[in-house]
Amino acid sequence: MMLISIIPSYATTFQEKLLESDSVKISFGDDVVDYNGNVKPTIKTVELKSDVGSILVKNPVFRTMGNSFTIKSFEDSTIIYGINKGSTFNLHTLIFVDGNTIKFNDVAKFSILEIIKEIIPEKTVHKIDNLNMLVQNPQATFNAKDFNFDVKTFDKSKYSGSDFQNFLGKLDGVKITAVTKNPDGKILNTQTGVTKYGIYEGKIYVPESLWGKGWYTIEISASSDIGNAQKTIEFYVAGQTRQKG
Repeated sequence: MMLISIIPSYATTFQEKLLESDSVKISFGDDVVDYNGNVKPTIKTVELKSDVGSILVKNPVFRTMGNSFTIKSFEDSTIIYGINKGSTFNLHTLIFVDGNTIKFNDVAKFSILEIIKEIIPEKTVHKIDNLNMLVQNPQATFNAKDFNFDVKTFDKSKYSGSDFQNFLGKLDGVKITAVTKNPDGKILNTQTGVTKYGIYEGKIYVPESLWGKGWYTIEISASSDIGNAQKTIEFYVAGQTRQKG
């Protein structure tokens, strides 16, 4: 046996929406399903609007009637009739005060409830940078020669000095990247490697005639799980070596 629930076509459109007119604002919550499988809207708040503010209706009771609905508050002696007109509702509001009846007739439209999300500021992460890098290199070389440079890496908490001959606190496995540029800033060579016994031995071949005289740079960067370090060195290419004799 299959149970079929007959639900007004507009019923599910109430969920988490506002139905608002010039005189009334109705805020709906999540729909609920009763024991017969019928979907029923729920109300969060009903407000009567005025030029000086709004008044919350106490304990409103919501009921559907075909394509229409009623909202009643016995505590505030208020009845609101809503007649479905497709995308809008004609609202008839009755407020009973001291034997008199105040009437409001207007048209209400749906709008999506604004969901305000709490913005949690990101925690400031203080980056640990305990890597100390030293570089040793000659100041000049000639064409058709190798230019050699050595990089040493240390745990800065153990050694933060500048003595290249020191090996206290040396670090292995640090990734080294060296980018060689000509005097105009053009990249000529990129090499990578890792430190072994705390040292990386770099070597660059200076071609016989392709590299002219001038100051060249090597941008060296080191990265590890305890931090990063950068250093730029310069060397002068002095041209061809003099022939003996």
